[in-house]
Amino acid sequence: MTSNLLRAFAASLIALIAAIGAPAHPTPTRAMPSTKAVFFTSGIQQRLETAIRADDPAAIAELLAAGAQSNARGLRDATPLMIAVDAQAPRAVAALLNARASPNLKAVDGAGAVHLAVENHAVSPNGHAILEMIMKAGGDPNTRRPDDDPVIMRFIYDHDLDDLRWFKSLGADVDITARTSRPLIADAAFAQNWDGVWCLIELGAKYDYEDTLYPLSEALDSSYAASPDALLYPYKMKVWQLLKDKGLLRRPMQRFNPS
Repeated sequence: MTSNLLRAFAASLIALIAAIGAPAHPTPTRAMPSTKAVFFTSGIQQRLETAIRADDPAAIAELLAAGAQSNARGLRDATPLMIAVDAQAPRAVAALLNARASPNLKAVDGAGAVHLAVENHAVSPNGHAILEMIMKAGGDPNTRRPDDDPVIMRFIYDHDLDDLRWFKSLGADVDITARTSRPLIADAAFAQNWDGVWCLIELGAKYDYEDTLYPLSEALDSSYAASPDALLYPYKMKVWQLLKDKGLLRRPMQRFNPS
């Protein structure tokens, strides 16, 4: 009896550990944000920040009519719109954009409304709607993140090809350089994001870097996604086949050579 109980306990413990350690991929969500002002510490701008964090468009409209500024600079040069985007407050974002808040201003650390909206584009329930508002209001699709990567790198990291295509339609430069000084497509390739690489090629990105410091064949010659069972193998295969057909595979391939 004791032996059976111990076995049952051990099985339950193993199941619990597996459940805790199991990877999960839910739609990202956020905890309820605080309504306490952080970046504006006094006066009407502080009250505006509080209204923004409460996502209260009526209060925001009243404060703007009373003299609050939609493009005012608070601590670290944060603006009301940056605060609204970061707080994921869609009604506040709409009210501020209606009051001519600029989506392209930057804080001291290089963060801005476009960058914050892209970083939160997958956050439920308002992330993508906020991003759409920011871009419709004139957000720059070639904005850079605080780490100096272009914001479209986020879509590559997230394997979000639809939004990558959308930003290209808005004017995003698919040949833009990453913070490494490599072309974006080379950075994506060396990070083994082959679906993003193929999407960039489809969008017209240059891919012949074989005679430079950033040859895609070097990135292809990796054991990652080298099995037909791998999720990104079909994209890696497409890139390899294209370079092969174009006569661009001038380097010997060891770990990935389907032919």
